[in-house]
Amino acid sequence: MKITYPHMGSLNMILKTMFEGIGVEVIDPPPSTNKTLTLGVRNSHEFACLPFKINVGNFIEALDRGADTIIMLGGIGPCRFGYYGQVQREILKDLGYDFKMIIVDPPHGRLIDFLKELASYFPNVDGETALKSFVFAVKKMIAADKLEKFLLKYRAHEDKPGVTTKIYEEYMKKLEKAQNGKEVDKIVSEAMKKIKENANVRRKIQLKVALVGEIYMLLEPFTNMDISKSLNELGVEVTKTEYLSDYLINSAFKLPQRMEFKKNARGYLERDIGGHGLNTVANTVKYAKLNYDGVIHILPFTCTPEIVAQGIIAKISRDYNIPVMSLVYDENTGQAGYQTRLEAFVDLLYRKRMEVIC
Repeated sequence: MKITYPHMGSLNMILKTMFEGIGVEVIDPPPSTNKTLTLGVRNSHEFACLPFKINVGNFIEALDRGADTIIMLGGIGPCRFGYYGQVQREILKDLGYDFKMIIVDPPHGRLIDFLKELASYFPNVDGETALKSFVFAVKKMIAADKLEKFLLKYRAHEDKPGVTTKIYEEYMKKLEKAQNGKEVDKIVSEAMKKIKENANVRRKIQLKVALVGEIYMLLEPFTNMDISKSLNELGVEVTKTEYLSDYLINSAFKLPQRMEFKKNARGYLERDIGGHGLNTVANTVKYAKLNYDGVIHILPFTCTPEIVAQGIIAKISRDYNIPVMSLVYDENTGQAGYQTRLEAFVDLLYRKRMEVIC
């Protein structure tokens, strides 16, 4: 078995750690590029969303590298994500690829059942070894998310453009190669120390922006044109509202965060509409109450849950007097126009804060 998976933030590092830990050969898809996007667009339905198309491109590139097994999450509910795996399998088979696709449903509060289902695809793997591998992969995931959260605050204060990004990328490579928990903790501690040492710029007006929206678009830098980095380089501290660790842990254990979402969204959205639509509405309210300067809503073109949320957060923006900008992405989104919109939005936030000071 030579297994592969789609790119989504640090997901490839996590899955590689888990599968190599149980002795399964891993074929990493190349980092997503314009070639990946072109392959996905060429072989997907026109109205499929951007994440679907990039996933198809990831799979084609990985299969061309020798992968023979694809692992993909399934799902239920209004979001089309639940059908990704089945549709992508048919597309790839029509293209002549010979492979096996493993589609695993998210835990939905039943972590043991989820692990049992996953283990059934690897019957020759010792249970204790599999559990240790899974736990270590989760530790890496939590560490990667912790380090990114730290970066998105301190990169806005870096002494020299690009220095903190370089440190972050260096230590993410070390994290990928880490062999035990102590090594993971040491890497994260050293990385945070070095980033902080190189982030000493302070401003009279320090802007804070929250990023809300569809989880794939928030997690995958290629897909969102690395919006967090662009905002940091404009001097803005960024809070991203979706991370892999939050998704897995809350999905596995049904932690109180789901109740918090429903509480914050009350009066604006009273039910789950699929995908991360409820999260988007709730997080917009949350960060408006925390007096953030603005919210940027990121969504793929044709994403129904986020389109519903988009209309609702326009009302939240008026009610809480917080600027909200929606960025809709597809394969035709251009870097220049997108950067201009970001700069204009940040300028608006500065002027709004200046009015308050004056």
